Amino acid sequence: GVGHIVEALEDNDTLTELYVNSCGLSTKGAISISELIKINQTLQVLVISHNPIGDEGITAIAQSLHCANISKLYVSWCSITDSGAVALAAGLRKNHSIELLSV
Repeated sequence: GVGHIVEALEDNDTLTELYVNSCGLSTKGAISISELIKINQTLQVLVISHNPIGDEGITAIAQSLHCANISKLYVSWCSITDSGAVALAAGLRKNHSIELLSV
């Protein structure tokens, strides 16, 4: 799954955009991507819309935003409830590079 892709990208220093929208990305996949966000400082655009990552997945993403250079984040239609939105808001407060957010 996406975990293999994340492993392959851990040492990549040229990737600036990652699109994994509408591909059935699960909570576990979102958690893997959150680990990539912590490591990869070149990633600027992350599109994970239309995937059932839910509150646990968005919380993992949100918790990684403090050390990310993400400027555009697309997370619409990801089965996020109020608790996921609260976690995302907390993560956004710690990120100083976000320019565009699609929820």
